[in-house]
Amino acid sequence: MIPFADRFPLFRVLAILVIACAATTGAVQAQQDEELPRRRLESGREYLRTKNYAEALKDFEAILQSYPSSSVADDALLEIATYQLDVARDPAAADASVKNLLKTYPAADAAAKALVLQGRVLLELGREPEDVNAAIASFERVARLFPGNEAVPASMFYAGLAARLGGRADEAIERHTQLAIQYPTSPWTARALLGVARSLTAAGQPLRAVEQLQRVRNQFSDTPAAATALEWNTILYRLYIRAPAQPAYVFSGRTLAGPGGKIKDVRAVAVDAENNVLVTTDKAVSVYGATGAQLRTITAPEARGVFFDRLGNVLTIYETGIRGEDRSTLRLAIAGSDGRPRELKVEAGAVTSLGDYLIADEEAKAILRFGSDGKFKGDFAKQINARRLAITDLDEVAALDRDTKTVTIMDRDGKVVGRIAERGGSYQLRNPADVAFDGFGHVYVLDRAAVLVFSHDGSKLLTTFTVPEKTPGALTQAEAFALDSAARLYVFDDRAESVQIYR
Repeated sequence: MIPFADRFPLFRVLAILVIACAATTGAVQAQQDEELPRRRLESGREYLRTKNYAEALKDFEAILQSYPSSSVADDALLEIATYQLDVARDPAAADASVKNLLKTYPAADAAAKALVLQGRVLLELGREPEDVNAAIASFERVARLFPGNEAVPASMFYAGLAARLGGRADEAIERHTQLAIQYPTSPWTARALLGVARSLTAAGQPLRAVEQLQRVRNQFSDTPAAATALEWNTILYRLYIRAPAQPAYVFSGRTLAGPGGKIKDVRAVAVDAENNVLVTTDKAVSVYGATGAQLRTITAPEARGVFFDRLGNVLTIYETGIRGEDRSTLRLAIAGSDGRPRELKVEAGAVTSLGDYLIADEEAKAILRFGSDGKFKGDFAKQINARRLAITDLDEVAALDRDTKTVTIMDRDGKVVGRIAERGGSYQLRNPADVAFDGFGHVYVLDRAAVLVFSHDGSKLLTTFTVPEKTPGALTQAEAFALDSAARLYVFDDRAESVQIYR
């Protein structure tokens, strides 16, 4: 029998046209189905760039709800997880989003970046050796499962950072150096070289660190890393090249002061992440910008000092607790000897990289650890009447005990790793008033008429800085100080009744 289509050629042509039209329509429809979620993704990213996070999240969540099978659904989920970790600072939520992404879209482009994020989440949740090892394993999987992916340099950088955070300096140097060799022009290499400089300085090789920082400035001159490298090179130059033949610091000729050119009753000085200077008096916290202009005032009656949470928000210390800038109060208490809650007598505070509060309690002569919700988690250190606390990004803590005129240096678990005694072979602490760390972990001690700088473990005095009486910027009755990102000194001297700046 002759096929129907062969007997009717016109019908055959029409059938072919119908099939072709259907295929074309399907392709166009598929294109249209991809176009809207792509536009929604870009919309969300634009909102992220302008820090309109609520609208950004709406766009990303709409993609997951309406277009879960689109080629950008994995990207939307990655953006949500990144926001949860970097902006909301909610590692538990970020962990859930990352696990969802790796389960739902295991072979998608975003999966490589999700592995990097997974490792970072692990470091946010804990810094024990098993946490560090698990994080490094997640970073290492990126190159193994997605060779050539753009996320590989990032994974190598974070693997080196994890080693450093775990106290494995030699491994950190090796991993960051390998990144610089394999990806010499990657922006991640600039950050890795900064890490190498930190580790070399801690290992007692500051001049080699200077070489690495200069390399960042030469190869990545227009990047934020180059600006950081310049600041850090300045610190190393002061401490290891200019000193001791010359004074490590000179008075800048600039001061910070209130109306009338004076500040009275200063309790503490601090510097935030933007290098704004915060001066705490018994009535308020005054915030000064880079030009010395007063930017704003935070009402804080009977404040004892300030520190910052992980988001950079100002936390004011008062006698029985801490207050947020929004006036929210977190009263701190522990069980007393009679079993009833005992309010603390708070002298100083600091925040760890995991968000815990370390609180110096004058009543117990101890440093106590509290969760971000104010719940007591246990003793951090005993038999230290700490009047000042300082903390590094590695959660190393320096506690100044004015009673004994000593500085105790502890690791993240409260184990003593160093101590600056009242008297050493080439120094004597007569009336220590404050303590601080710079970006390399050097320990700075303010001793009323001098600033002494020690190695990261306090074992070696690097330099002593003084300004004689009756000369500009004289240090005679210094009560509080702070360092900015370039370790410039902001020192309140009670006799000068101002914050004097040294560079």
